[in-house]
Amino acid sequence: MKKWGMIMQWNKPKSVRQIGDIPGRGRIYMEDYVIRFAKKLAKSGQGLDKAAVLLGNTYLTNEEKIYQISGIVEIPNFASRTSPAFSQDTWNRIYTEIKENFTDLEIIGWYYSRQGFSVKDVSLLLEIHKQNFQRRDKVLYLYEETEKEDSFFLYRNGHFERQKGYYIYYEKNPEMLHYMEKEANRHVHIVEQEDDRVIRNIRGVIEEKEKGKQKKRQKESRMGYSMGVMIALIAILIGAAALKNQTTLEQVKGQLQALQDMALGEKKNSNTTMVETMGSNLARMTAPPAPSAVPSGMPASFSAAAASPAPSVSGTGAMPASQRPVAK
Repeated sequence: MKKWGMIMQWNKPKSVRQIGDIPGRGRIYMEDYVIRFAKKLAKSGQGLDKAAVLLGNTYLTNEEKIYQISGIVEIPNFASRTSPAFSQDTWNRIYTEIKENFTDLEIIGWYYSRQGFSVKDVSLLLEIHKQNFQRRDKVLYLYEETEKEDSFFLYRNGHFERQKGYYIYYEKNPEMLHYMEKEANRHVHIVEQEDDRVIRNIRGVIEEKEKGKQKKRQKESRMGYSMGVMIALIAILIGAAALKNQTTLEQVKGQLQALQDMALGEKKNSNTTMVETMGSNLARMTAPPAPSAVPSGMPASFSAAAASPAPSVSGTGAMPASQRPVAK
């Protein structure tokens, strides 16, 4: 077994799980802790680009290249980059993390993740690969967090070639475990700071809402007062109209009573009898008056007969001859 011209003994991992199909042109082994960290890093991105360098060793045996990945270090501020090439400050921070946490490992590839980024768009990462890795035989590990889809790519003949499968191996990896714990603590500290900022923002939002509610209550109070005044004015106007209508109603009642009295008077007058006197004057009488004297030239017997009540009439209806007056 050779490592870039030097004879090295490659200890093949004992506990291995194969993912996909392995064609035989190259074999990629990735330690379980590395995959866990990569997926956790993708989740923490919350839609932003996340990237890291893959650490390990590369071996050549029987004309077949073997990539054994046992470490990973996040590329800082990757989402805010302004060009495909990483800045010198970025590289300095990467090498500092490698030196502090890993030994006898080199950069053999890199990792990229973004939600919604399909493996079909991998060519968009080609310029980043060319600009940052002089030996372009580095691997690219791509992980899409939404669909939980991952793939490995090798750079060959100027483009990325997707690999059909890879191996996951399991063994003690104290350096990677230590790095994960340190990053977890750092992340917790960052989360606590972020939580404080979020709490302050929430408090600010609550205060703004309370101010808005107070202004709304004041406005509603003013509107309620205005509505009360308006209702009072309407009540006054209705009362005045009602009072005026009452006066008008009393007048109408008076007119109706006068018309009724007039009607009764006319009815009473219709029951009287109008007679004509000697002097051609009209007099109102309730009954015809009784004669006070007998006209001159009339016999006394006629007058007595006229004054006495009429006798009952017999069946013939004719007056007896003895009672008929005799004309002289």
